Amino acid sequence: MNYREARKLARKAEQGFGLPKAPTLQVIRDQLERQRNRPIIVDELPGLSGSGLCGLWLICADQDIVLHAPVKSAWHRQQIVLHEFSHMILCHDLQDSNADLAATFLPNLSQDVLRVLGRSSYTDGAELMAEVLADQLATRIINSDVDAMPEPLAFRQVFG
Repeated sequence: MNYREARKLARKAEQGFGLPKAPTLQVIRDQLERQRNRPIIVDELPGLSGSGLCGLWLICADQDIVLHAPVKSAWHRQQIVLHEFSHMILCHDLQDSNADLAATFLPNLSQDVLRVLGRSSYTDGAELMAEVLADQLATRIINSDVDAMPEPLAFRQVFG
């Protein structure tokens, strides 16, 4: 799959998801929880280095768990979480999972975990589509200006 195909499929998925005009990360999460009829837990997993693998999605019997590597900025955290949310929007939980990956980072993993997806490379079509959709969602959040993060160095205060 090339970037153009991934972008086209991601746009179609975004339109079908039916976000409001000014979404936030929380709005996206709330909508996914309603659609999937289950809670989504988002948490940091210190064992993830962020260099090779920076996010995991655990599909459990009664909840979804998104784990992310420690990050230095809220923007980076948002991008990782949006990537995992994008997998949910794209229904990638219906595809193959990587149980070995979960065992590596979570050796005491409960048997309630049914499937695991982890972001590691963009050469895979599903990973590319999820990243493209995450970029599109991030752009919508940034352009919505709802719950906008403060500008670095108070740019508006300095330059009006």
